[in-house]
Order: sequence, then structure tokens, then C-alpha cells
Amino acid sequence: MTSSGLLAATGRYYNCPDPDPLHELCGILDDRLPGTGPVVSHLLGALIVLTAVIIAGRIARGLVNGALERTSADRQVRNLIHNLISVTTLAVGLLGGLSALGVSVSVLVTSFGLTGLAVGLALQDLLRNILAGIFLLIEHPFRIGDAITVGDLSGTVETIELRTTGIRTADGRLAIMPNLNAFSTTVINSSAYPMRRYSVTVWVPQGDDLEAVLRDVREQLQEASRIAKEPPPRIVPKLEIDGGVTLQVWYWLDYRSNDENSVAADLVQRLYAATGGQPATDTAIGRPSRSDIST
Repeated sequence: MTSSGLLAATGRYYNCPDPDPLHELCGILDDRLPGTGPVVSHLLGALIVLTAVIIAGRIARGLVNGALERTSADRQVRNLIHNLISVTTLAVGLLGGLSALGVSVSVLVTSFGLTGLAVGLALQDLLRNILAGIFLLIEHPFRIGDAITVGDLSGTVETIELRTTGIRTADGRLAIMPNLNAFSTTVINSSAYPMRRYSVTVWVPQGDDLEAVLRDVREQLQEASRIAKEPPPRIVPKLEIDGGVTLQVWYWLDYRSNDENSVAADLVQRLYAATGGQPATDTAIGRPSRSDIST
């Protein structure tokens, strides 16, 4: 190469540093439009890095989703991991793109750290609820469709989001509960086990043979095929002020395969037949309460 050609080439790459991955393109652009070569090459480099990271993130997201589907993971967990991978991909892509533009990575990390600290202090309640939601989705203390009690709130779980949990109450209203409440307090899950304990109360008139009534009640309970035989039903007699006796019958029922109201009605009829009297106006069907839940 002649001295004039060498000088021309040197001037062509004068504004393009050697570490530039698009060094040749930078020189061509800078030769035609002085001063534009480094800018365009940095922008193209940042775009290439961002595109490559996004493509890699989508591939990783697809592989992870496929693995989660094969393990029958909950939809909420899949959505959580999907969102986390998307956010991580975007963050890595932005950092890589800014680094390709020539911005110092250490400066970026320091800036993001200071910004994250300020945002965390300002939104600490929101972040605590989000972290609680992540743990709820991972640990599964309850699932969608479960009947739960948290403090004074009882109902069926409708949604489990990152920040809140939606509960449909018995009267048809939707209660939105912060996830931190479920994470930091006692949660009673009435749907965790297939067996629940119920109770039926009947009245035995004064003067009836209590031993004969108890014997007949036990026979009726043995004939009731839908209630569980183990644990066995329990009969608790209680003497009333008027001299009569109230029989409270505790029984266990698989509520998932039996209608609790139908079983209770059938049991009341059987107990009425055992007592041999008229249906009492104070006959009560006990619903599951906190003390009635199978453990």
C-alpha cells in the first residue's frame, strides 16, 4: 500500500476504535458521512445484542414452559415463571444494549441499585405483597377452588395473583385480600382433606327409654351407607332443663363425592325414626366449623 493509501485508510478509521465489533462498517460510514460511523455502528451493535437476548429468552421460556407442562405444574406457577423470565430477558437485553452503546456496565449496575433501593423504600408494602404472592404460588397452602378461612374472612379462592388473592364469600361477594395477610397469618384450608366432620342434633322427649333410643340411633347410623364408618360416628347426649335429652350426632363425610345437605336430611329422617316422635322444631344440622375440619 502506498503512503497516500495508508493515510486515507488511517483517516477512514480514525473515529472508529478497534474494539468496535462493526469496525469495518464504522469506517465506511464515517468515510462517507464524517462523524456518523461510530454512532450508527453502536446503535446497530446495541440492536443486535438486544435482539439476540430476546431470541435467547424466548427459546429459554419455551423450554421451561414445556418442562413445566410435563410436570403438571399449576397455571399460576407457570405464569409466574413466564413473567419472571420475560422481565429478566428484558433487563439483560437493556443492559447489553446500553453496554454496546458504550455505557459503562458498572455505572449501570450502580444506577439500577440506587434506583431499586429508592423504589423499594417507596413501595415496600407492594413489594412485600408480591414476594408473599410468589411464596404462596410456590408453597401451595391453598389452590383455586379451595374453601379457606383467613382471620374473619371465609370463602372460596377465585384467583391467586402476585399481589392479591380473590375470595368469593358465602353470600356471593368478591373479597380482594393482600397476599401478605395469607402469608403472615394462620390459614385454615377446609378443602385440604376429603373428609369433614358434620353434626346433627335431635331432641328426645322426656320419659323415653334413652338406652333404647341410643341403640336404635346406632343401628340407623350403621345403615347409613354414605357416612364414613372410620372414624365412627359419635353420639353425645345432653340433658335439657325440661327433662328431655338432646342427642348430638357427629359424623364424618367425604364431601367431594356426597352432597352434605342430602346426607344430613337423610340422617335426620333416620334419627327421627329412631326416636319414634315428631320432628323437633329445634332440629339442627351442624355445618363444618374450625373445630369440625378433619386433620
